[in-house]
Amino acid sequence: MAQRDFVLQNSTFALLDARDAVHLIEQKERLELAVMNEDAPLTLDTAKSFLESIFKTVLTDRVSEPNLGQDFRPLYKNVRDELLFNKNDTANAILGNLGSAIVHNVSELRNKFGAASHGDDGYFETPILMNEAEMIAHVVDGLAGFVFRKHKHLNDPESAQRIYYTDYPEFNSYLDGQYSGFNLELGERGGVNFLSSEIIFQTDRVLYREMLVQFRATEESDEENAGAEIFDEPQYQELIEKPQEEYKKSELSAVDTAAPEKPQVFESDEDDVPILAAILDSQAEKRVEPGRIQLIAERINKEIQQLQVVDWYERETILAKIRSTLRITLRKLGYPANARDAAIASILDVLTQNAKAKGVAIDDW
Repeated sequence: MAQRDFVLQNSTFALLDARDAVHLIEQKERLELAVMNEDAPLTLDTAKSFLESIFKTVLTDRVSEPNLGQDFRPLYKNVRDELLFNKNDTANAILGNLGSAIVHNVSELRNKFGAASHGDDGYFETPILMNEAEMIAHVVDGLAGFVFRKHKHLNDPESAQRIYYTDYPEFNSYLDGQYSGFNLELGERGGVNFLSSEIIFQTDRVLYREMLVQFRATEESDEENAGAEIFDEPQYQELIEKPQEEYKKSELSAVDTAAPEKPQVFESDEDDVPILAAILDSQAEKRVEPGRIQLIAERINKEIQQLQVVDWYERETILAKIRSTLRITLRKLGYPANARDAAIASILDVLTQNAKAKGVAIDDW
């Protein structure tokens, strides 16, 4: 019989930006494989193990000295104490109790009928059918994905024990738009670009956290120039230069800062405004009135044209500045937060295609 596909959809989505959490991803894949192999007892074991790994990851991220050796149910209780499932007290209590019921019963099923928990009589036949085990896997998937997304959404970088580079794309884009990275020349093999946000994160995690906290505080105030002058103070400039110098002194001896580019700015193309408006309207799914969509499209078109230079779509530093500008503009003008990433990706894709087409036309002419 051919092996069928099975994916823990909620957990897979929740872990998209946790690619470095190798053990956690392996636990998820073991559970998926147990279901695909139609191994009901092993499904119970791996379901419990995966959920347990979720809890331990959350606690390690949030608690200075977590007790990871405690039993399954006390682990969940500690997670529940750390996370607010809902702002409404009644809803929060009900959701917490629902999670408790899942944890309790998954633990009971695994202890009584799991493949690896206890040895059984040689003629023992598990009463758990595969469709029942698969239901347990779906329930665990729901709770695991819910808990991990809540954890990521509520994780405060100022108090978190661990922070992750991929959790803050808007801040990273801002840093990349403000500071130059490095280009490592590898001779015939080309070169490798190192973004400034990556350099700061990898070489001075304390500095990265401090700048992130200030960025978020400024962003929440939503002032006219939110984030534009956050790190202009001399102490930040000195701290930023320090990790860059350390990066150059490491094994990357061939790293050179990119030479300043002499911008050749394109004149504004009003034909792009209707295209931008159509993209924004589509991604917002009619949640923004047409007048505001037009205003946002015009503002974006004006600001992007000031950043575009020759072959801008092949230059990571320019792309980073454009992404940062788009994020700030969309936020300032009230564009829906959950539609911004998709809108930015679509806008860059269309503008890149248009720029390449114009370049070809000029060459042909």
